[in-house]
Amino acid sequence: MRFVIALTLCFLFHSSLWAWGAVGHKTVAYIAQDRLTPEARKAIRKLLGPGQSLVSVCTWADTVAHSNRTETAPWHYIQVNVREEQNRYDLADVCRDHQCVVDQIERDEKVLWDKWASLSAKREALKFLVHFVGDVHQPLHCAEDDDRGGNEKWFRYYGSKRGGRYTWVNLHSFWDNLLETHAKESPRKLSLQLEQSITPDEASAWQTDSPKDWAYESFRVARDNIYSELPSGPLLEKNRWGRDLPEDYYGPQMKQIVYERLEKAGVRLAYVLNQIFQGE
Repeated sequence: MRFVIALTLCFLFHSSLWAWGAVGHKTVAYIAQDRLTPEARKAIRKLLGPGQSLVSVCTWADTVAHSNRTETAPWHYIQVNVREEQNRYDLADVCRDHQCVVDQIERDEKVLWDKWASLSAKREALKFLVHFVGDVHQPLHCAEDDDRGGNEKWFRYYGSKRGGRYTWVNLHSFWDNLLETHAKESPRKLSLQLEQSITPDEASAWQTDSPKDWAYESFRVARDNIYSELPSGPLLEKNRWGRDLPEDYYGPQMKQIVYERLEKAGVRLAYVLNQIFQGE
């Protein structure tokens, strides 16, 4: 794989909250922005102020979680165990004290619907919402294996042209930064590419679900496509599993999963915002 130096830098500065990295979040925001109605576009411009957009604010929630709003950290994920039999999980058992990404999305939506909420409250809710809709579509933000969502599953990763050298990566960080290390194009170009593949039937079907459904969908992707061939529990102490992360891990199957999660996030974010601001 290329861009291994960039990947290593991502891991050095990575925290478990940074779902998709800036490329992924901006791609979701661009897709949503392109699908806004004129009414929603006008209302959002009024809320955010001059020079601001969904794209410009989509990573704000990560910034504040690492600085002056550390209490918001649990709002970025929900932990559903991939080794337990899960059909429709009971959110009361999983989302402790309502401090998880699903409840936070619903809370932000309510603020934006509330005609009595202040402008500042609505602005903050919108900035959180655009980010959390992206987060809930990152599979490892909705699943865990007693490994903190993949943060305690460590692998050696060689990539291509490494000359026998490797870097240690954890599964969550690697997934967060899949796009960062492989995207040769800008988030804008990637969003336009993905939008061309979204059919009207797909968009219509995706818009019928709730945040709880989005999280469960991500959980199933993690369970069936990411964790299924991995041993259970943490992989610490120089990876006691004894295997490396395959050089071709980001192959056609994983790439298709990533792209579809981004497409769904963008379409669903736009739909939610269009519903909220339809009368503006």
